[in-house]
Amino acid sequence: MAPVAVRAWFAGGVDDWSDLREAMYTAVGLGILGFQQAQVRRRQLQKGLSRLAADVEERVDPVLDDVEARLSDEIRPLVASARTALRSAQQSLLGPPPRR
Repeated sequence: MAPVAVRAWFAGGVDDWSDLREAMYTAVGLGILGFQQAQVRRRQLQKGLSRLAADVEERVDPVLDDVEARLSDEIRPLVASARTALRSAQQSLLGPPPRR
């Protein structure tokens, strides 16, 4: 005898379990396809963000170098360590910078 949930889905009855099995295979297959599509979109977003971060860094680094050169000797090491920490965090979040 079929479980109550199965009887509710198939009001005509389930004589052959192959229909239910095919429905389950279809549901699992669609779930896998959706998951793969999400992975592809995540990788595309990560690549785009990495390129954007590289572009921003390329434009901002010369300005920060100039500002850092004007700072006093006591503050300069703090700014340098902050920039190093920022690059480390950026690389751990976005991966290595894209090759051009």
